[in-house]
Parts: sequence; structure tokens; C-alpha cells
Amino acid sequence: GLASTHGQLPNFGRGGWVFQQTPKRLGNLKGEYFTTPMWDETNAVKKDSTIRRQTRFPINHDELILTGPHFYVGRPLNKTTRQICSANSHYDYLDLTIMPDDYLPRTNYLPDVESSAYQMSLPGHNGERQPVTNFFRDTSREMLAGSNERTYVQALMPRGIGHVNTCISTTFNAYVDVIDFLFMGMSVPVDFFVKSTGMGHANKNVLRQLPFPPADASQLTGLRLRTLTLNCLTTHYTDLWSECWDDAFRSQRWAKQDPRLPNAFFTNLSPTWQRDCALRTDYARRQALVEIDVLVAQALKLTLEELITIYRVQFQVMQQYDRDTWYDQHDRIVFTASKGLTGVGFPRKGSGRGANKSTGWEDIADMKSGTVSRTFHDDTLPGGAVDRTISYETPWTKCDRVADYRVVWDYFEKQEGNKP
Repeated sequence: GLASTHGQLPNFGRGGWVFQQTPKRLGNLKGEYFTTPMWDETNAVKKDSTIRRQTRFPINHDELILTGPHFYVGRPLNKTTRQICSANSHYDYLDLTIMPDDYLPRTNYLPDVESSAYQMSLPGHNGERQPVTNFFRDTSREMLAGSNERTYVQALMPRGIGHVNTCISTTFNAYVDVIDFLFMGMSVPVDFFVKSTGMGHANKNVLRQLPFPPADASQLTGLRLRTLTLNCLTTHYTDLWSECWDDAFRSQRWAKQDPRLPNAFFTNLSPTWQRDCALRTDYARRQALVEIDVLVAQALKLTLEELITIYRVQFQVMQQYDRDTWYDQHDRIVFTASKGLTGVGFPRKGSGRGANKSTGWEDIADMKSGTVSRTFHDDTLPGGAVDRTISYETPWTKCDRVADYRVVWDYFEKQEGNKP
């Protein structure tokens, strides 16, 4: 068992303790999945001339070639490259609430051959001639940065989209397998397992150890729905949404009571994808990830205290960000210390003087009523840069992940107890 909540985790033999009761791992699906790094940046650009370095918005999804910053945990549209992009910091965070339904971010790479030749050059699913881009894929960053907020960073990518070898993607024969593999990897318990391997790269050896949920797990409907609503952000996911639709989705409810978490979100879901099938606000998306953590922990037969211990001992950076991320009453982050969310909300300190002084978090942190606005230059959408203004409404609140874990755990435990 685990140490007490305030103690240290003992050595769990490279983390395998979590999955001793998990009969199915990726490596067990022999012949049913295929993993590929796709385009090697050096070879594909300089030697083969299959792709070229050019930064612009793609014309269609077949032109889009992803790099690591484009996506984050359960967020396939995380950032877009700037018009001039020569470093990993030259990306801007995307506001999902204003994103067009068919949005594609800027890319640093484009195909450099005719479409037919590009398709012929793509890796084939399980060695077949069917390109991997014909499949919805689990895509992760190849680098495992154990000192960051999250170690294993993955999201669901639609058909057509390519990526360079700073990413690695996995296709599956069955839609349900890509969803189940994804929500396991998005969770804190599985991220802890990846940390515990000590590996620095998400290679095939690491991935094949990752678990699927037990086949009889009662939490599958809730897990699959939350995963779909986090990832299916655009029309490019329409087919997957319809294929995975379950009428039971409409019966799901938030495990936490908060006016910013209306249960109408679930009751208004439709079998055909439409814009409101996706979770777009900061607060709701965070809550869905918290609920996935709890549901995966329960599926793996962990205890609540074990989940809390994993968070407290192994996720110090996440704790630091949780302690200093504040939300307004419209679900937006008004301030965060997260280094991955540069440009989101107000900066900690204002700048300038007199009439030219800009507002910082330190100027508004103590506000108890009223609204405050922030105007900034936005160049994340096609059509050119514009000045945008966002208004934030007090009071500001922050979340306590441990307290939320307890509330969510109790809710789903009672749901399970009420089943016939």
C-alpha cells in the first residue's frame, strides 16, 4: 500500500504497482495498433524534401503538420505558432471560446511534394498501405519532462493531420481503443506511472506498458464522454463523435455543484457534433480533468487517499500552479502562475506609468465586486491580428484539487452505490 497522505511514496518497482490488476496494456493489442514518429525533421526536410519549413495557416487539415507545443493534455488545440517562429516560446495560447468550428492553427511545416506523393510517403497503419492519417490518433509529445507540471502530454488528433518526430502517435483498429487509451494517459495516476519509469522519451517501449481500463469498469461511459468533450473541438471530429455517441451521455452530471458547471451541458448534447458538444471554458475543462483523475483511480482500484498521495508527493509543479490560478465568474482564468499559460489572464505586475499604466494581477487581486477588462493583440486566427478585450467578473476564486478529489470521489462512489 501507499504511505500516509503526508508521507513519501515508497519504491513501487518502476510504478508497476498501479497496474498489477490491469490485465490489458497497449502491448497486449498485437496487430491492433501502430505507433509512429512520422516525419523526422532532419531527414524529411533536408534529405527527402517531403516537407518544408514554412510558417503559415494551412489551407486544409492535410497540410497541417504538428509540433509539440500545438497540443497539451486532452487539448489538441493548445497553441498556434506566431508568424515568426524560431523558438518553442514563439507560440500563442488559443482561446477555445472564440475558435471557428473548422479552425486549424498555424504550422511550421508543410508538405513539399504533390498530395499523391505525400500520401504515398506516409507511414501505413500496421504496415498496410492505408496511411495513418486516415485514422483518429492518440498523439503525445515524444519528450517526457518529469520536472514539468505533466510528464506525459497527449491529445486526440483528427484525420489528415501529420506531425514531426518531436511527437509520437498511435493508431488503433477500433475507435473505442483510441478513446480508452487516451483517457488513461490523460489521468494523474497514469502520468505518475510514466514519471516512475524514469524514461525521458515516450518511445514504443514506454507506450506498450501503458494500461487500458478493466473491461468491466463501471466508469467507462463517464470517462469516454469527458474525453470526447475535451478533445472534439472542431468539425474535424464529427465522424468520431457520431461513431462514439451513446444516449447515456445525456444522463451524465458534474460531480461538483457550481453555477459555472451547468448540467445542461450534458442534457443538451446531440448525436451529431455541434459546437456546444465541446468543453471550451477554463473552469469546466479543469473540472473534467479532475473527474477523469478520480474515475481512472477508481477503475484501477486505487483508494482516494492513494490518489491524493500521488498528487501531493509527485506533482509539486501542479500544486504550485493550483495554488496560484484564479478564475472569474465566467469560467475564465483571470491570473495564473503557470508557465505554460503565458498570455492567459493578467500578468502578475502591471507596466508603465500614469495614463499608460497597464493593469496587473497585483492591482486587482483584492477586488471583491465589479469587473475589470484587459485589451490585447490577438494574432491566433486567420484573417489578421486584431485587438481583443476580455472582461472579467469578480469575485475571483481558486480551486483546491485535494478538496475537489474528495467531493468528486464521494459523488461517483454514491452513483455506483445507487446502481441496481
